[in-house]
Amino acid sequence: MISPRSVPWTVALYIGATIFTAVAVGPMLFLLLVALQPAGSQTLSLRSGLTLEHFAKVWSAGNLAGPLMNSALVTLTRAGLNVLLAALAAYPLARMRFKGRDLVFAAILATMMIPEQVIIVPMFHTVARLGLADSLLGVVLPFSVSAFGIFMARQAFLAVPASLEEAARIDGAGPMRIWWHVMVPLTAPSLATLGLFSVIAAWSELLWPLVVLQSRENYTLPVAVNELLGQFATNIRLAYAGSVLALLPVIGFFLLAQRFLKPQLFAGAVKG
Repeated sequence: MISPRSVPWTVALYIGATIFTAVAVGPMLFLLLVALQPAGSQTLSLRSGLTLEHFAKVWSAGNLAGPLMNSALVTLTRAGLNVLLAALAAYPLARMRFKGRDLVFAAILATMMIPEQVIIVPMFHTVARLGLADSLLGVVLPFSVSAFGIFMARQAFLAVPASLEEAARIDGAGPMRIWWHVMVPLTAPSLATLGLFSVIAAWSELLWPLVVLQSRENYTLPVAVNELLGQFATNIRLAYAGSVLALLPVIGFFLLAQRFLKPQLFAGAVKG
């Protein structure tokens, strides 16, 4: 039964949620509506009809197939490395005791306060000296692990009951076997969430690929879509259509990844 005093708060909560939803979804709907408008339309109205011709034209004229494949390769590689390396680094920081552990963790967290724009010039010089400039490997390696990922994986490992780790150690399992057969399966929802964040960040990354890539055949999708703004400046609907096409894969991945985001995976694993 809802208390009379809670009614105003409930109404305010729904109003606030509606406003935040409109702010989040509104720009995407505007982008989609502009992309669907016919070429001769002067106003944004559904009365003039909707068309998919801009999507087909920008796909062929913008040559987005190559950048799409590059983005898929960069995103999957970067997200996979991010989850793997973060989980490997987080396990000793969470479950092992060694001198200076907290200091190392604090130093890792401190790097989160450094903006990407501050380190992008020295990072480019490093990549160039390694001979990785204008390559997809140069796009992936500098961001193959993140402090946020290590922090998130460490917090997930800390939530695993210590008795499960002790039981595996009694059965003769070593650290790597405990990490792979105990920690990783039990923290799968958190690692899947980290993977989802990594995919979104890698797919939408524009600044670093724009700096490190020069050849058109190595462009990722955000760089190619950014180029469309100049290429189709006289018909902005084509550029908007390219932006919508760039959004569709990450939305589809999010819908597919929801099945792995199951909380309380190891709830009840230990009785008592």
